[in-house]
Amino acid sequence: MLMFKHLKKFSTILVTGPQRSGTRICAKMIAKDTGHLYIDELKIHIDSLYLLASWQKKKEAIVVQCPSLSRYIHLIANKPEIAVVWMLREMNDIYASQKRIGWAGEAIERMRYEEYSKDLPIARIKLDYWRKVQKPKIKNAFEVEYESLSSHRLWLDKEERVNFRSNQTKRDSNGEIVIFRG
Repeated sequence: MLMFKHLKKFSTILVTGPQRSGTRICAKMIAKDTGHLYIDELKIHIDSLYLLASWQKKKEAIVVQCPSLSRYIHLIANKPEIAVVWMLREMNDIYASQKRIGWAGEAIERMRYEEYSKDLPIARIKLDYWRKVQKPKIKNAFEVEYESLSSHRLWLDKEERVNFRSNQTKRDSNGEIVIFRG
């Protein structure tokens, strides 16, 4: 059974949420299940609205991994053919993953949410903004729990991911690390 086949009807699926919440693996899973083209955030220069629009104009069904565009997602997803998938992951797991890979994007992300508390981590700010402001404005809004992905055939258990880098989602047939390079 395909976990995300219900999303096939959308021509654009935007997978977003806090960095390190599982947007990349979820987007790859959705692309696999729907047959849509997978677009990694690297192909839109992490946060280019212009490049995102360029991909959408190609008339090919796409799944875009875009955590850095989360602040604007309610403005981009204003058409019935667009779906937004928001990743939900335990905050402590997000923080641990950010620390493990040395994620240094907190300051840049905070600038996008400067009207919010400086005392909260950006992952918490993003989730609060999603729930209070964005989700009610998006017709086709979906939430996916990170742990629910474990039933998908592309899932790797935590022990297999312990040394993964930020842009890694699998190993090759020899067990070697495979890095996505865009």
